Amino acid sequence: MADIFSDQISNDELQILADNLPIPCWIASANGGIFWFNRRWHEYCGSTAAEMAGGGWKSVHDPEDLPRILASWEPAFAAKLPFETTMRLKGRDGVFRSFLTRLEPAFDAAGQLIRWIGVHTDISAQLEAETKLKAVYEVERQRISYREATLAQLAEGIIITNADGRILFVNQAANDLHGVLKLDVAPEEYAQSYSLFTEDGEPHPFTTLPLTRAVVNDETVIGARWRIRRPDGHEVLAIGNAQPVYAAGGEKVGAVLTIKDDTARHAAEKALAEALAVKDALLVEVNHRVKNSLQIVTSLLMMQAQRSQSPELQEKLKQACARVDVVARLHQHLYAAGNHNRVNLGSYLRDFAQETVRAFSDGDSVEITFNELANIDIEMDRAVSLALIVGELLTNALKYAFTGTSGNCIELTISSTETEISISISDNGVGVPTGFEIAASLGFGMKIVTGLLKQLSGELTIIPQERGTGFMIRFPR
Repeated sequence: MADIFSDQISNDELQILADNLPIPCWIASANGGIFWFNRRWHEYCGSTAAEMAGGGWKSVHDPEDLPRILASWEPAFAAKLPFETTMRLKGRDGVFRSFLTRLEPAFDAAGQLIRWIGVHTDISAQLEAETKLKAVYEVERQRISYREATLAQLAEGIIITNADGRILFVNQAANDLHGVLKLDVAPEEYAQSYSLFTEDGEPHPFTTLPLTRAVVNDETVIGARWRIRRPDGHEVLAIGNAQPVYAAGGEKVGAVLTIKDDTARHAAEKALAEALAVKDALLVEVNHRVKNSLQIVTSLLMMQAQRSQSPELQEKLKQACARVDVVARLHQHLYAAGNHNRVNLGSYLRDFAQETVRAFSDGDSVEITFNELANIDIEMDRAVSLALIVGELLTNALKYAFTGTSGNCIELTISSTETEISISISDNGVGVPTGFEIAASLGFGMKIVTGLLKQLSGELTIIPQERGTGFMIRFPR
């Protein structure tokens, strides 16, 4: 050993080995004086042996960091123990780079310290990478913190899982809904851990829970409902959506469940449905009673007509009776259909026209046909006006259009556009007198028609045809 570590490094093989090491290294005497540097040291520093001698090596150290290095080496030097630290060494380009430095004591066979050997490993690239990685990590940590803070502020509950379905995150709203917060819960433990039940109150099979379906079956679940039984005994009716989450490359990375308390809304909806059911029952009763009351009025008018000795009065009472019966039959239609404020115009007028023809014609002397009946719903008050108008026109046709002829026919058509509804009533009878004008008609029935059309903002025109009479009713939809 004494021969190997002589002051002049006389062992050629050792010098060749040290000079060819890929890292800078040096040798110091037992008292710490550095007397030799390898070739890699000089290549990096751009120095010569003369420049490094006598403490010249301090010139390539960071002057601000050198006191720390020397101070930290003193305990190891005194105890003759290995020492490791980081330091910055200046290269030939003038740039300081970080090195991991290791100082090892060398002893002879008698255990006496004879040399110190120092080696330097360039870790500047590693430290730069670590610095960049720390910066990226810090940005990502802040992003995650912001994301979690945002999710925590949402009024809607959020639960996030990993690709295996284990719960990673539960925001405050979801915690408040459940009254419990448990993480790292697997799909088969969802129902038990969070006390989940079906809408009917039965224990919820974990396989049909929305979050399980998203994780296991890759399903997107919308508007699912279930019940949550909180530790305090309060029960929540929950509604939520679940869907799997995929990375940019297409691989599944997890699933997310959004959830909210639907208890109050569901209770209000149920109360409203019950109230509507009561309203419908009341309206059924109202229509039934109105129909019965109008039938009583009709019966009284008919009794009065039968007692009267005046043919003219009898006729007028019968006409009034027929008009009241129109309204009664409309309420009967509403009562039978179960719809209390709107009526299907085509369905109602078909039934109404058939009943009117049967009431005013002998046997099958007049046939009623329907060319087209548009499927249109209109309000009750408009339906009453239209029923009275159509009733007057049908009655006139049945009373005056046919005079002992055969093949008598009345045709009813209902059509519509986006802005207008049209009803035509045509017969193949004798036709109206020459020069007949609707506005100049003195008949009470036509005056009723004209007045009701004003209420509908509609108009009545005569349809030109070779035989019989045709009327067209138009009014805004």
